[in-house]
Amino acid sequence: MYLLNDNSEEEIRQAVEQYIYFYNFQRFQKRLNHLAPIEYRHQMAA
Repeated sequence: MYLLNDNSEEEIRQAVEQYIYFYNFQRFQKRLNHLAPIEYRHQMAA
């Protein structure tokens, strides 16, 4: 991950939101049957 040097508060906020989105929606996990965490949760709730 890149360093957040000399960035505005809005740029930092955007970077954090992008990482949270990646972590919950795009990060596929081998232990979750190669699904993103949100996909796994939806699958288990169905």
